[in-house]
Amino acid sequence: MLKSPTVESLARLIQGGEENRSNGLEPVLSLRSNGSRPPLFCIHPGGGMAWCYAGLLRHVPKDHPVYGLQAQGLDGETPLPTDMDEVVEDYVARIRAIQPQGPYHLLGWSFGGKVAYALAARLQQEGEKVAMLTVIDTGFGRSAEADGLRGPRDLLDIAFDGIGAFQDEPGDGPLEMSRIVEILKAGGSALGSLDERTVEMLIHITENNLKIGDMEVPARFDGDVLFFAAEGPDGGPTGLAEVWKPFVSGQVESYDLAFKHSKMMSADALAVMGPVLARSLKERS
Repeated sequence: MLKSPTVESLARLIQGGEENRSNGLEPVLSLRSNGSRPPLFCIHPGGGMAWCYAGLLRHVPKDHPVYGLQAQGLDGETPLPTDMDEVVEDYVARIRAIQPQGPYHLLGWSFGGKVAYALAARLQQEGEKVAMLTVIDTGFGRSAEADGLRGPRDLLDIAFDGIGAFQDEPGDGPLEMSRIVEILKAGGSALGSLDERTVEMLIHITENNLKIGDMEVPARFDGDVLFFAAEGPDGGPTGLAEVWKPFVSGQVESYDLAFKHSKMMSADALAVMGPVLARSLKERS
């Protein structure tokens, strides 16, 4: 079980001795397994891995377990999902295996925000209570990421949490897997601990998630949404939270952060979001 408080220590644990080792690719990543209150379930962004949520452990109250749901296919054997309904059905089963009944606390960034919203609506349809739904810089319909996708380097930026160094490589074509791993290691990314086969799978998963993330109209959610928005290309607010209001019966409590979308899981961004998230958990647990 992964209990490390940072992405860097996750990588050290993955490379550690057999008695402690986890490959970090499990369908459910146990970031914190202990706690007497309902867990916080964090849904992976487009790249498919939930390692990025390790930084939340500094802020989520210690009596809440924290689990990261990771994409199908990380093992290189499980077929990738074909639509959002397939994703939701799988993830609801994973969540119920840990917490059979509500109240549920869900969180997702980017593509993960779309899935978290869809999960919340599905759980309500099944008669469960969703106490907290947190959406981090997510819209619906065709994703901004997909609209802005110009080539294989852009796909790498999404797959590997906006590292950005891929754009500095000569040319504009695909990069060799070995070079991608080198760049991840040079940039200090914990993902640099992955082998080339897994890196290749992450790229396929990202491309697939961009396709299935193009929801048409969201199902209605009966409750409140805690929303964190990144800054726009010009540094100003995007108003992204507004698009969800027609589909939410309660309030959309929105916070504009002075960070780019790709930096919303950085330590600085989490220092802003963390206290708000912690307060919301305390109020709703």
